Amino acid sequence: MNMIDWLTVVAHSFWIAGLALILAALSYHYWLAEQTGHSLREQLAGASFQRVFVGGLLLVGIGLSGVSRQPWQLVLSAVVVVASAITLALLWRAAA
Repeated sequence: MNMIDWLTVVAHSFWIAGLALILAALSYHYWLAEQTGHSLREQLAGASFQRVFVGGLLLVGIGLSGVSRQPWQLVLSAVVVVASAITLALLWRAAA
């Protein structure tokens, strides 16, 4: 009987949670655009969507770095994590 690799489960949960967060943000802002009469493009350009989207992208990058096996996959996921972290910090700083 094989044991469950819990670190892999946790790593997969990060990217799944990130994609769920992005999907929820898209759904919410689509609904908000309908309710307010604004275009979806205006909603997606707003700071509230941008912060949630980049936060979700950060979670996806963390999850992918945890399950990557090849060096090029690790480098690519590290680039996503670093770029997302910098962008998220800039978005929060601009909001303050």
